[in-house]
Amino acid sequence: MKKKLNLLFRLLITLTLSAYFFTKIEINTLWNVLKQINPWLFLFSSFLYILSSYISTLRWKLFIPSTAKLKTSKLFSLYLIGCFFNIFLPGSMGGDAVKVLILRRKIGLQEALSSVFIERYIGFVSLLFLGLLFFLLFFTKIKMHSTLYIVPASLILFLIGTFILLAIGKFSFLRNAKNYVISLVKKFFFKGFIYSLLVQVIVMVSVYIIFFGLKLNVAFYEVVIYLPVIIIMATLPISISGIGVREWGFIMFFSNSIGNENAIAVSILWFLSTVFASLIGGVEYLRFKDFLDIKKEYESL
Repeated sequence: MKKKLNLLFRLLITLTLSAYFFTKIEINTLWNVLKQINPWLFLFSSFLYILSSYISTLRWKLFIPSTAKLKTSKLFSLYLIGCFFNIFLPGSMGGDAVKVLILRRKIGLQEALSSVFIERYIGFVSLLFLGLLFFLLFFTKIKMHSTLYIVPASLILFLIGTFILLAIGKFSFLRNAKNYVISLVKKFFFKGFIYSLLVQVIVMVSVYIIFFGLKLNVAFYEVVIYLPVIIIMATLPISISGIGVREWGFIMFFSNSIGNENAIAVSILWFLSTVFASLIGGVEYLRFKDFLDIKKEYESL
């Protein structure tokens, strides 16, 4: 019952935000903007998402015990399956839970949870690092508005969250897990961070390509500065697949320069490009469906 209420709440948030945005724009104008996208650039953006997923798989593999003897190709399939479930699950991290459920059978729950957590954590570190770096480099070129300082504020909140996690980890029932995570971070952080920087740059290029495909005049440094905040907002488990929250982020940061309809169009097209690429994960899930009984794994927890 509780799970159904949570899903209903998130669905309500998704529908409410979507309905609110559609009252603020001209539907015909939005549709005309969407139709202007260059199809080849749209496909290229989808390809970049797949490429970023493969590099993310290499990053993820760093934090999985070598004793598991999992091939990169198998992990890539699992990663794409996680991406596929991200389409339907809350926030944009629902697929991470699916990856944990699948992997725990092979390496144990603590190791599976730790590998996914560290892979995500380092991803956020690199994301905020790039955003803050470009924020400092191009501060004088950015149009001043009240949302500008959300970028450094996000980094501060992230650091506070990290200290809270470290403090919670001092409790005896979490100490072993914390020590295990820290040992992996110390060993593979630098290599994982390099992978993460490459992933984030590819993601930012894929979004910039959507702007370019719609012939919208947005500087690449603006995408690098604002996209980290939008991505973090979309990961919050308050809507289905980040829908509504993501659009609000694009409007907040880009509507002043390109208008509401264009900002929402970029958000929708970026989401659709990731959905299109994630369908490969759906195919992989069907291929391994008998082995990967997600519902059974979830109910067994």
